[in-house]
Amino acid sequence: MKKSSLLVLLLGLLSITTSSRALDEMQAEDLADLTAIFVYLKNDCGYHDLPNNQIKRAIVFFASRNGWDMSNYNTKKMKKLGEESYHDLSRIAMPVETKCKYLARDSLGLLAYAN
Repeated sequence: MKKSSLLVLLLGLLSITTSSRALDEMQAEDLADLTAIFVYLKNDCGYHDLPNNQIKRAIVFFASRNGWDMSNYNTKKMKKLGEESYHDLSRIAMPVETKCKYLARDSLGLLAYAN
């Protein structure tokens, strides 16, 4: 429940408009995947101190750098996509420690760069 609540909170915080065009399905899936990675790091990898607003800024920054318009973000069933992405991450057959190492290596830099 705690993991789902955090995911819902993060997805709800992202109803922000940037530029260009509305999110297509692939872009929505990319943002859901990125959100799921940060939620997984926070809940399953010991990064409990990652502030939600810092995660939000990183996701908005990622979308903005790609020129994506998030005005239709809430219409893309983001909660469901995010939960599916999180469950997919959870089911990857590798030791949690290894998975966390790779996810952190490939995504925590975005948090620093976006803030």
